Amino acid sequence: MPLTTLRGHREIANRLLAELRNRPSHAYLFSGPRGIGKALVATSLVHALMCERSPDENFCCTVARCPVRDAPQTERSRARPADGDTPRCDCCSACVQIATGVHPDFSYLALQAGRTEVLIEQIRELIVRLGTRPSRGAIRLAIIDDAETLGIPAQNALLKTLEEPPGHAIVIMVTASERALLDTVRSRTRTVRFPALKVADIEEILAARGVADKVRAGALALLARGSAAHAIALAAGEEPPLSQLLAALSTAKSIDFARANSIAQELFANRDAAAANFELLARLLEEILCCKLLKTDFAAFPPEAGETMAILAERIGVDALVKCIDAAVRASEAVEAMANPRLQAENWWTIAAQAMRDN
Repeated sequence: MPLTTLRGHREIANRLLAELRNRPSHAYLFSGPRGIGKALVATSLVHALMCERSPDENFCCTVARCPVRDAPQTERSRARPADGDTPRCDCCSACVQIATGVHPDFSYLALQAGRTEVLIEQIRELIVRLGTRPSRGAIRLAIIDDAETLGIPAQNALLKTLEEPPGHAIVIMVTASERALLDTVRSRTRTVRFPALKVADIEEILAARGVADKVRAGALALLARGSAAHAIALAAGEEPPLSQLLAALSTAKSIDFARANSIAQELFANRDAAAANFELLARLLEEILCCKLLKTDFAAFPPEAGETMAILAERIGVDALVKCIDAAVRASEAVEAMANPRLQAENWWTIAAQAMRDN
């Protein structure tokens, strides 16, 4: 799977691969919005460096749709190469081992199910592995995903490795929020910032995932707000709370603290829901503002939602829309920086109510 098949981040990936081949940094920080493919690029680079059949940009594993990587855990053992057998996914043994997490020179850390932080025990185990000489090549590679969930003790434990790294080790940290990491950690990594995906890129990703209806793909791409992961979830049937948010916006002028608290509990109770719904609010308000200023329509949205948005475009003034959009973006950034999502939602709806009353 050539790196050039990546959608949205091809140039970044190719530049990074050239750097890793020649003069790599010991640690990288991949930063950008959630769900845009940062971890996919990181994993692709690992395959490009460690693939045994065709290393470099044309490595053999199809990372985005790897049958071994996507298989349930009980099936993965049957996909591993044994006694020279060909893996089920027809990849080289190194790529299969990377996909199944058993390659001796590669480590992948991420937030464990049911946890709110990447554990310090995970970091300590990684440090030990990084200090060991590679067994099959010249380097050891590690990806720390969900790096924004590293607690302070875990970050401090990692700091010495970042300050005095083993010469054979490269660490790639992946985060949706740089600000959640200590300054001392950030300063010892090379930061690579990834932009949100363009609508056209997300439409191509959805088409590759079987969404043949171009109108639906376009609507989902707009709602996803630059996140391929969000678009794929929407295509799988995880419909966003469009009607609930639009209903709340329609009555925003009369919202008091009790109602703001109720909305926060219902739609912004956890970090993932809050981040997604603040982004959706910003998208809806931007579309309403475009309609008001540029006379655009809402063809990409469901008919009922489009009708409500058209009414809101007539009812809400430009200043109020701009203020609400700005507050939604700030709230989303605060949630990504680990602020309390429910309190951010209560504050946003209070701001929106006041902006509507001042309209």
